[in-house]
Amino acid sequence: VKAFQLPTASGKVFDDTANHWASDFIGAAYAAGIVRGYSESIFGPDDLITREQMAVMIARAVELEDAVEEVTFTDGDQISHWARGAVTAVTQAGIMRGYPDGSFAPLNEATRAEAVTVIANAL
Repeated sequence: VKAFQLPTASGKVFDDTANHWASDFIGAAYAAGIVRGYSESIFGPDDLITREQMAVMIARAVELEDAVEEVTFTDGDQISHWARGAVTAVTQAGIMRGYPDGSFAPLNEATRAEAVTVIANAL
């Protein structure tokens, strides 16, 4: 939200974000269409994110269309159906990369270093 200079005035408040320190940021990201939450009332503000979730969020943030080509990572079959187009789009755009062994590790938790790199690449 800060990196993309999104306004934090008001936005969606989930039941589990009402008193959370990041409530305004989550609401702003929701209003911008970057995040959605698990349901209308549950967001999971303290949950770690996976690399495929990060790919979907950054694709939405930079307004990339889902790519339709097949993913060519060695573990491409592990990428969730809902994330496949975004993973392909952000890797084609050079915003995210796979690992030297040819994998993407879609279900691995995203590290802070990876998140910073992805945001910097997107900007």
